[in-house]
Amino acid sequence: MQNSSSYGTILIVIDGCRPDGIQQANTPNIDTLIARGAYTFNAQSVVPSSTLPCHTSMFRGVTPSRHGITTNTWVPMVRPVPSIVEAAHAMKKKTAFIYNWEQLRDLAAPGSLDFSYFRENLDDPEGDLTIAQIAAEHLIAEQPDFCFVYLGVVDIVGHRHAWMSEEYIEQIGIADQAIGILLEELEKANLLEHYFILVQSDHGGHGKSHGTDLPEDLTIPWIAAGPKIKQTGEIKELVRIFDTAPTLAHVLDLPLSEDWEGQPIMQIF
Repeated sequence: MQNSSSYGTILIVIDGCRPDGIQQANTPNIDTLIARGAYTFNAQSVVPSSTLPCHTSMFRGVTPSRHGITTNTWVPMVRPVPSIVEAAHAMKKKTAFIYNWEQLRDLAAPGSLDFSYFRENLDDPEGDLTIAQIAAEHLIAEQPDFCFVYLGVVDIVGHRHAWMSEEYIEQIGIADQAIGILLEELEKANLLEHYFILVQSDHGGHGKSHGTDLPEDLTIPWIAAGPKIKQTGEIKELVRIFDTAPTLAHVLDLPLSEDWEGQPIMQIF
């Protein structure tokens, strides 16, 4: 962050996390963010509800029909759409990625990230805790304006044991512990009040899969807390996954791209 009066943003994505999974799991840290922020358990993702298409919509503010990413394999966009990362970089904002699913590397254009850390640890039930610790250390040391923290193990457990299984619910609790690491370290460094934190998922799931237009696949949590939020509690308006980039741009005082189909969720500001 450029000065003490400016605010940064942290986007935390729990891959494959259903809202009703949060409601069943032990999530004291997410509960704290909900209590002091604004939230909806009825935000909507996109079809196909797969990780890379959903993240591309999240970062680029448009639907898959516009960005063209319809599988978990990246292809160059015929009509490029700027991402929130590129928008931040263009305005001299510091950007960071900390993640544990390698295909997400293409969410940021070459040269648009000041810091990128990938750890191949999705087979480790505590892999998200490692990601959170690395993210906390970087946030405190460098204070980036935009920081993406990706927690991928919940999705892996869903595929292995089924969405809403006991193992899946327990893994959401571990993801919450990861968020707790970030909150605790930021608070100790007196930085918590300087960051707008958005916790959400990319998609849900049913059985041992996802990708369809079923409500179980499309309905996701969207939880915002931190500075600039004026209206707390449940968000009444429809939140779509491609509203994330414009909302974060609003917090960072970035110009909104004319290509973006999403809009800032102004109810909370």
